Amino acid sequence: MELAQQLRDKYQQDLDRIRRELSEMEVLLRQTHSEVEKLTQREVSIANRLRDLEVNLDKYSKADVKNFYTSAQEVQMRLLMMRGQQEQQQLRQQTLKQTQSQLFELVQALEQIMGETGSSSTGNGMGGADEESLDQIASIIQSQEKERLRISLQMHDGPAQSLSNLVLRAEICQRLLDRDVEQARAELSSLKSAINNTLQDTRRFIFDLRPMILDDLGLVPTLRRYVSQFGEKNNLEINLMVGGLDTRLPNHYEVTIYRFVQEALNNIAKHANATQARVNIDAVGNQLQIVIEDDGSGFSVSDVLNDQNVRHNMGISNMRQQIETLLRGEFGLESAIGRGTRVAAVVPLP
Repeated sequence: MELAQQLRDKYQQDLDRIRRELSEMEVLLRQTHSEVEKLTQREVSIANRLRDLEVNLDKYSKADVKNFYTSAQEVQMRLLMMRGQQEQQQLRQQTLKQTQSQLFELVQALEQIMGETGSSSTGNGMGGADEESLDQIASIIQSQEKERLRISLQMHDGPAQSLSNLVLRAEICQRLLDRDVEQARAELSSLKSAINNTLQDTRRFIFDLRPMILDDLGLVPTLRRYVSQFGEKNNLEINLMVGGLDTRLPNHYEVTIYRFVQEALNNIAKHANATQARVNIDAVGNQLQIVIEDDGSGFSVSDVLNDQNVRHNMGISNMRQQIETLLRGEFGLESAIGRGTRVAAVVPLP
């Protein structure tokens, strides 16, 4: 009972902190959006002036031409940076909203445990069911922390390193402007290309982390895009089939199912040595059936389930928690050496 109280208090504090961060993030997003609009208008204005310059080049001095092109490049670079910042803020906002929802569910679950324990306790501590619930909550929290560590490492090795390199190259361009305009122009052109590549890499990272179209368009369009990109990236032929799912599901359903499919496909790419995979999602009656199969090398299910390290590396515990704990469904795993693998789930539709 005391442990549940401590956990509930801690996560309530985290929930309050995230609510404050969300409020601050909304203010930042409005400011960034306003800045992006201003820069976009300025870019259009400068583009019009450049077109006039190209038509009437003889009317302008070399200094004017240099100033026009320098201003255009500065505005374009600033606009690219602000748009990237806006996307990062939107990603942070979505992550905070998801964490807020998870913490809210944890607080509610702990309060329910405390209520049940308070009404049924005999002074000898919590029952087995309550201890099992706390174990599940602790396991979910541990998975969240591991995911945050993975994200922080990817951010450090990916976008953060690229942005540091861009800053250095921008400083080189700044020094070249006073010494060699042509070389500075060439370096700026190369820098623009590097910024665009970094922006595309960041967008792919954001999509893998939390695709925004999941909120805008829903589960099915998001999965179609993800499966297409994932298959192309990993040289894997993936067939996605969806049936009976004509309406949107609640947000936590769509996020959890997306993560479940993502984890299963990652396992196929990393461990299965497969060339083909099939993802089948079918709404039948009041249930949603999810099946992910591959033609890979397969494995001994009993050996994997008995080996904690292998089970962790394959994310099996995480997938089971997603289905059984978060969606109150049933999780199944079938495989045999040389016969591929079949991951299945059945969850009740809301």
